[in-house]
Amino acid sequence: MSVLGDFKDSLIFEIQKEFWNERGKGARYRLTLIGTEFIKKYVKDPTDKKEIVEFLKKEGFCSDIEISEDEFTINLKVTDCAFIQVRDAFMDKQATFVNVVIDQQPLSCPIANALMRAEELVSGLGPELLPIERDGNKCIVGLGKMGTADVIK
Repeated sequence: MSVLGDFKDSLIFEIQKEFWNERGKGARYRLTLIGTEFIKKYVKDPTDKKEIVEFLKKEGFCSDIEISEDEFTINLKVTDCAFIQVRDAFMDKQATFVNVVIDQQPLSCPIANALMRAEELVSGLGPELLPIERDGNKCIVGLGKMGTADVIK
């Protein structure tokens, strides 16, 4: 990885870590739109999950995204994510590019955020990022579909 790429990953990690230090788990509810405005500039329809996936793959954010969905969740398998070092820095307890010992989940994922935002625009449901699991070069990401007060009624 280039020095610039390492710097980008380090910044993303450090910003999320500091937000965690200030807000704890509540920080993840403040980061759900991170990256969505950027991606919206490049897709014709920000509600079209297929278009978003194709854009992300074409531009090198990842090599593949598999999506499965049921009534309560959207499940993503993201292969070769550009943010994988950030994920690993959170999950490995010892960051490779920052001398910080940490044991927590990433608080945000720009790829998941773009797909959560698409779901929210279509259904009115506010999805929530569930814990991210890893399987080698894949991130297993769950998005819980959350109801609004109108849905609960």
